[in-house]
This record gives sequence, structure tokens and C-alpha cells, in this order.
Amino acid sequence: MGSSALASKARIRLGIIANEFFDHRISRLGGFGMLSKQIVEAAGISHDPKIDVDLYWCEPDREALAKIGKQQVYGRPLRTPSWKWHGDKFAIVAKRAVPDIWLTIDYRKNYEYYLSMFPNAPMIMWVQDPKTPEDWARIATTSVPGHEGIEPQGLGYIDCTPLADLVKQRRESGSRTIFAAPSPFLESKVESTYGLKADEVASLCYPMAPAPDGPYIKSEKPTVMFLGRLDPQKRPWIIPEIAKKMPDVTFRVFGKSHFTGPGAWEPKDLPSNIEMLGHMEGEDKHKNIASAWIHLNPAIHEGLPIAFVEGLQCEVPLVSCVNPENVTQRFGRYIPKCSGDGLDTIDDFVAAIRELVDNEELRRQLGREGREWANETHSAQNFLKSFNSLLAQADAMKIQEVA
Repeated sequence: MGSSALASKARIRLGIIANEFFDHRISRLGGFGMLSKQIVEAAGISHDPKIDVDLYWCEPDREALAKIGKQQVYGRPLRTPSWKWHGDKFAIVAKRAVPDIWLTIDYRKNYEYYLSMFPNAPMIMWVQDPKTPEDWARIATTSVPGHEGIEPQGLGYIDCTPLADLVKQRRESGSRTIFAAPSPFLESKVESTYGLKADEVASLCYPMAPAPDGPYIKSEKPTVMFLGRLDPQKRPWIIPEIAKKMPDVTFRVFGKSHFTGPGAWEPKDLPSNIEMLGHMEGEDKHKNIASAWIHLNPAIHEGLPIAFVEGLQCEVPLVSCVNPENVTQRFGRYIPKCSGDGLDTIDDFVAAIRELVDNEELRRQLGREGREWANETHSAQNFLKSFNSLLAQADAMKIQEVA
């Protein structure tokens, strides 16, 4: 039931709790899911300690699960709730799969189903996408062109303040909770998002696999990429409007939408210089990213997108209206307007993209600097080093009052 000497164990069982996993057979594909995949891959190269990962899915698609047979993702056990708490807990104990430590991909109220089974296991709450009241107010201005008056799908308010009660309960029972984040930019949002003050937010970077060594062969024709879901939060309808004004530039769109129908964007009547590539993985994805000149992100809100790091690993500078950790300003061009449907930003995006297309020296310099930052800041090796430090921190923790 969770040892108090985690840092000295030769083998650690890590339970990852999330509401999505990066497997198109069963789940929507997004950043939270990709993180779980990256952690499993990083665990595979960890030897001191060895890390056994179990995946806990709190929002399962039963119909999809029925089609895949054995419940595994990335070769690791995938546990889903029957909502018979005692039976589910007994099954985990019987398989000798009690976690030594939990890691939650951000926080959702339904995570508590599994957390409550083994409260002696320390919990790392990995802050990913905290949204302050100001963030929610800006998100609420979003409208999908052609769907005015209809609430955009996927942007409904998520109340994360119950985390404060959970942490208080864990403290009172002697359980340990550690807050961690991949970027200092996210730390300032913890209190207003989760309803509590964290004494410390530890650094836990993204466990990125290294991009293949360069040089990166860029496409002959100017190419702008978009990498992400085609959901209202990302405002993908801005892309074709930019493309119409830049017929000499190819726009490659990676990703799919989670939604259909009223309040969702569906691509149609696109200009001929847009290529819809859908979901890609592996070498094909890397080659297409590496060949891009510029990474376009018109989202109304982001944490620190993994996609930013993926692009910068391949020397692709950014143009975006979000600027987490000043990454966009440092390694690209930042468009400060970021509300509503975003159609009033088209000319600003066009000007920023045109500057980078026309100035090869600047574009390559920003790409090189971005790659250096991405590789130094986010890697599987750095993740494992920080994770081991968190194990030692959990061992040494005294239970603190949480405001």
C-alpha cells in the first residue's frame, strides 16, 4: 500500500490517472493522452528505479473497449471502473498492482474514484491546463463562424476547485500530495484554478523523445503547419482565411476534430493550398513537421502545448496568439489579440507569417534557438531525473496546512 521509502526502491509501480489515452481505437487524441504515452516510453528506459506503469481511465468508452479485446494501451494494463468500488479495488490488490505513487494528468473530479482506493500512495498532481476566471471569460467569447448563438463544443466550464477538499482530506489522513508542472508559466494559475495554495510547485518537464538529428530538410515551397485537434478551442477556421490571402504558401493541417454537428467546425470549401493530413504518427509525422517552415497556432487558450515543443525540436518557429512562458515571443511571432472567433486577427497572422517566410535568416535563427530550448528543457531523461527527485520529496514530506 505505498512504501514510505520510495527513493530506495529498485522497482516503482506508477499509476497514471487520466480521462484520455493516445490510442485512436478507444479515445480522443489530445495532449493529455500523449503525455501518458510519453511517460510509458520514458519508463521503458528507466533502470534506477525500474518503473512499471498502470493506466487508469476514468471516462472509458465501453463500446470502443469491447472492440480491442485485452485492455492494454502502449503495452501496459488499462484499468477502467465498473463503479463497484470494492470489487475494483480488490481486483487491483489481487493482481498485485497497488500503486506506489499516483500521477494525475491535471485534475478531474472523477479521478478520485481510484485515488480513494489507495490514499497511502503519494499523489503527484501534474498541472497541465489550469484555467483562471480570466481564461474562462476569454474562452466564453469564442464562437464558431456559421454557428452563431450556439455554444461551441468542448468549451464548457470545468470546475477544478474540488481538488482543494481532496488535498485537505489527504493531508488530514496523512497522505502526501505534490504539485508539479512542466512550465513555471502554469504555477501562477494554481490557486485560482484549483482553489488552494500550493507551498511549492515542482518542475516536471514533458518526457519528450529526442527528435532525429538534423539537418532538417525544409520543403522547397513555403509551408506552414498546424498541429492539434480541429476543435473550437483551437479556432481552426482561422487557417483557411489566412490561406486565402497567402496563395503562395502551403498550409498543412495535422489532426482531427473530436466533435461534429452544431457548435463544431467542419472543414469545407477550403482553398487549394490547404492540405488536410489528419492524424499522423511516427516517421511520417516527423518528416512532415521537420519540413515545415512555420508552426501556426490560432487557439484562444493553451497551457504549454506539447505541439509547440514538437515543432521547436525540428526548428519550426511559432506564430500564435498564445504565449506560454514567452515561448512564442522568443521563438517566433506573437499575435496579442486573442478573443472571440479570431477573424479580426487574420491580417496580423498574415503579416507575421509573411515576415518569417521572406526572412530566411531570421526564420532559421528562431528555429535553431527554439530547438536548443526544447531539447534542453523537455526530454525523457530530464523527466526521469525530476521524477526521481519527486520520489525523494515524497519520502521527506511533512504534511502541511493547505489554505
